[in-house]
Amino acid sequence: MIRKTLRYLFVTLGAILLLMIILALTPAPFYMHYHLGDDPNETEMPFYPKYIVMLGGAGMPSESNLIRLYYTAQFANHYETPVVLVHPKDSICQAEMTKALTCQGIEHDRILYMTDGSNTRSQVLELREQFPDLISTPILVVTSPENMRRTIKCFNKVGFSAVRGASAREATVDFDLSLKKQKLDGNETIPNVESTNMRYTFWNYFKLETTCFREYCALAYYRIKGWI
Repeated sequence: MIRKTLRYLFVTLGAILLLMIILALTPAPFYMHYHLGDDPNETEMPFYPKYIVMLGGAGMPSESNLIRLYYTAQFANHYETPVVLVHPKDSICQAEMTKALTCQGIEHDRILYMTDGSNTRSQVLELREQFPDLISTPILVVTSPENMRRTIKCFNKVGFSAVRGASAREATVDFDLSLKKQKLDGNETIPNVESTNMRYTFWNYFKLETTCFREYCALAYYRIKGWI
């Protein structure tokens, strides 16, 4: 019985791995990730936020926080609005995030903090309690693309009536990554892997798949819990 169960388990896991490998050879992961980053509240009506709300992602410095801070500063400077940093309490991290914003032209008195809650649902509830005026105030939420759909739906669920989202998307490179005419040395009997699809794209898409599938599981969990 145990042997049969293990066999089915390994066959299932193998099938999932094979599917992920096949998908990583197509543009599907890119579109999956891009779709998760779309704002579900997006309309063609002009939107002028009164606050920029940034949901922190990790420590400082970190890739996720730095890119979110960059976008937050860009929007706050453009719309001339205050910023609310939503991040679990951490004095060092908070100080570094504040420094990153002030270096981009955001004054200290324009930065507010909400340090309670450790997941999206609890943070949105705490934000509603500590900043009740935001419930009916136009706000722009900045977070990572994979978290955007779940985040905005959480805000909608607890009653925020004028919320929009801005995904902190990475920019793509625009230069030649081929190995032609480059001095590489090394073992000359082993051919160079010229294809950028095999060197970069496949692995990037495989990583995106993992991120997207994890987020799909989170979306399903939040929906079952009634949080979105």
